[in-house]
Amino acid sequence: MIVAKTPLRIPLAGGLSDLKSFASQFGGVTVSSTINKYVYAVVGDNLEGQFELRYQNIYETAQEARQIKHPLIREALILTGLEQRPLTISIIVDLAGESGLGTSGAITVSLLHALYRLKGEEVSKMRLLTEAAHIEVDILEGASGYHDPSICALGGLKLIEYQGSEVKPRDIAISPESKALFEKSLLFFYSGHHAKSKPSLDLLSSHIRSAEPLLHEIKGLGYGLEQAFLSANLPKIAEIIGEQQRLKQLLPGKFIDDYVRDIVKRVRSTGAYAQLPGGKISAFVIVCCPNGEHAAVREALKDLKEVYFQLETEGTKATEI
Repeated sequence: MIVAKTPLRIPLAGGLSDLKSFASQFGGVTVSSTINKYVYAVVGDNLEGQFELRYQNIYETAQEARQIKHPLIREALILTGLEQRPLTISIIVDLAGESGLGTSGAITVSLLHALYRLKGEEVSKMRLLTEAAHIEVDILEGASGYHDPSICALGGLKLIEYQGSEVKPRDIAISPESKALFEKSLLFFYSGHHAKSKPSLDLLSSHIRSAEPLLHEIKGLGYGLEQAFLSANLPKIAEIIGEQQRLKQLLPGKFIDDYVRDIVKRVRSTGAYAQLPGGKISAFVIVCCPNGEHAAVREALKDLKEVYFQLETEGTKATEI
């Protein structure tokens, strides 16, 4: 039996410039970090001669891989050439899905990693992220760009450039002291406001021409954030995280409603900056407190559930048990 473990991620700047319709023409850039919350894919042979699947409190069986309802599982089996090998597959997620934390990208990377390991093949993280993005963006025409599978596979705090499907990552090399200060400045809350990304991103893609000026600004935020990290400028880091949210709300798509306006206003009134991650109205809120506004933010968002996390430096892993 193989277990693959892939971290979820928090986006910080540049998100949505990685969408195929923009990145293939102009190039995109994101700055983000993985966190110590994970997706697990558990894969083993099925002695009953069928596919037996467990995910999101759903139990599914199928005699053939192409009959599997879960699209990521189905396409991962086909891509890895395991559609004729009956398997038991379970997907376990630390935090709720459809939440803006890159869950589908992490699931796809974990599935591919576990399936290749089951075949006895050791494949690179770059191959895993490329094939995961191919499944989500090209085969399924899904609700994602190239960002999520890339950062979830690679791990760490990274700036990633996208020229279409070509991915060029680089670490943002900050000192342990700067990393600790940034990590300490972050708060993370769960609201329970789940939404699907695809309707929002489909709307954005259908209006991509009018969105291009804003997406160029968002892309610029990625490079600006990298420089803010390298100069250990925490107030600037926080400001850019908040600016990402402001610009996203101006895009065509399902990025803003009265709830979002209220959350952002409450956080900003404390002096801190909020971002609701993902290509939709997220179930989570990331807050950066550049000047120790933690207590005020906790009071302002006391109706939400605080979630504790740390930044993760490593990407996907797979092991046999």
